[in-house]
Amino acid sequence: MVAELNRLYVSRVDGFQVAATARNGQEALDILRRQPVDLILLDIFMAGPTGLDLLSEIRAMALDVDVIFVTAARDTKTIGKALKLGAVDYLIKPFEFDRLQLALEKYRETHRLMRGSDSVSQVELDRSLGRPNVDTRPGSPLPKGLDRVTLEMVLKAITEREAEDPWFTSEELAQAIGLSRVSVRKYVEFLCGLKVLRMEPGYGPVGRPVHRFKLQKTNLAEAQRFL
Repeated sequence: MVAELNRLYVSRVDGFQVAATARNGQEALDILRRQPVDLILLDIFMAGPTGLDLLSEIRAMALDVDVIFVTAARDTKTIGKALKLGAVDYLIKPFEFDRLQLALEKYRETHRLMRGSDSVSQVELDRSLGRPNVDTRPGSPLPKGLDRVTLEMVLKAITEREAEDPWFTSEELAQAIGLSRVSVRKYVEFLCGLKVLRMEPGYGPVGRPVHRFKLQKTNLAEAQRFL
């Protein structure tokens, strides 16, 4: 039942699909030997060896897979060992879907960053690792809730896709960057207010409003002054 609930949660986050489920550590290892898997949602408490034992075995075998713990274990010794073994996140049950969504989106962003380029900047790495934004470059102050690093990423994604297809939706932009649609929508609305983006209202399947946007190059400087 818990595995099915987690599968449903994962299916709600763009860019993820469940490759398999395992009832114990041995089943998990058998799956990992047969097929590539990027990420495991792992419990500490399982039949047989614990989740920590499984992660230790994964590291000993040098398997290229990441782990997010989803467990009721909350003692600091267990959490500390999980992090030392390289868990990328640790969720304590019970938790809300939003917390799992945040963990998956952060993992997706880091995964794309590491697989998409041979090198990264300090700003990109800090953002991926959740470090505070210490960008001190001069620029006009942004509205509350927006930051320069993310604005720069949004503008870069918009300009890069222009040659392929100048029109895009906020959902398409969110997928390209690896951020949530809610976050990207704030920046899109900000750029529309600056007339850097032009909005064209439309409708998708079953009459759902789906707005499309297009870069207005002549007004791009209006956004660049905030960088």
